Amino acid sequence: MLKAHHLFFLLVLISSMGHAQSSREFRSNHSVGLDLVASPASLPFPGSKGVAINFNLSPNWQIGVDYMSTGLEVNFSKLNLAGFNEKNIGIKARRFYGNSFNLSFGYVRRTNEVYLDPSVYGFSVSDINFRTEAYTDMLHLGMAHHWQFDNLSLAVNWLTLNLPLNGEVTQSAASQTDDEEDKDDIRRAENVLTWYPNVAIFTLSAGYMF
Repeated sequence: MLKAHHLFFLLVLISSMGHAQSSREFRSNHSVGLDLVASPASLPFPGSKGVAINFNLSPNWQIGVDYMSTGLEVNFSKLNLAGFNEKNIGIKARRFYGNSFNLSFGYVRRTNEVYLDPSVYGFSVSDINFRTEAYTDMLHLGMAHHWQFDNLSLAVNWLTLNLPLNGEVTQSAASQTDDEEDKDDIRRAENVLTWYPNVAIFTLSAGYMF
């Protein structure tokens, strides 16, 4: 797998060298790009995917909106993590330096839905999985290369960081119990959803620029 990734990097770099100014020139003459995005190496939850739309303000500046989603379902013999869904909607500005290299910054709103078996908390009051919902406001930072091959777009986002600024649990599983100590334990566990960061390396995107 690593050899395949290295070969992919080499092909992209060779291709981009052959199009020394085409990406910059293409951005200067076209307005909107639509991309599909996949991040197999995203943390703490891998396999994030989504879509992005980008608007060229100049050859050096681009602004975009993207949507990313990660869904997991895990079942153990004694513990049922019934489901986890993380969604990110971001507004980002991208500054190009030369032909393809760029840095990005912006704002991301992350929302989480988590379904847990009551036994996770050490008690069971029903057969219905507990549901927790939360949101987090995040600062986005990124480093990438974006290439144009005529209308076709290809990008490798080498590093993406989404850092939490503030957040809130909007629906708590603590309502499922009357014990105050259990309520406190649940709320402390749920608060993790509001402050963990997102990190991704080698995020791929491909699309079309109009």
